[in-house]
Amino acid sequence: MKDKLNLIGYSLVFLGVVLFILKSTESISIYYIDYITITIGIGIILVGGLKYGKEKNLLCRIGWHRFEHVGRDDEVKFAFIYKCNRCGRTKRVVRSTGGVG
Repeated sequence: MKDKLNLIGYSLVFLGVVLFILKSTESISIYYIDYITITIGIGIILVGGLKYGKEKNLLCRIGWHRFEHVGRDDEVKFAFIYKCNRCGRTKRVVRSTGGVG
């Protein structure tokens, strides 16, 4: 169900952006439909994340993790490992900078 809500939400956000671009080219006269569809789409995405999210923290449920660098990956030279301070989720990021910085 979360996948369907995300699909609907992202589709509404995309439709709102398309309407915003059409409105900015002055080829079509719409008032606030683009802002309304973007707002509704973001609301659907947030509600789906809050309702069907598995994390305990509310901010982590909607995707606002607070990641901290904890180390490097042993297999890939340019991969870094990050861990969320709130929920403990880990992710592996491959940087294209060559490990500099």
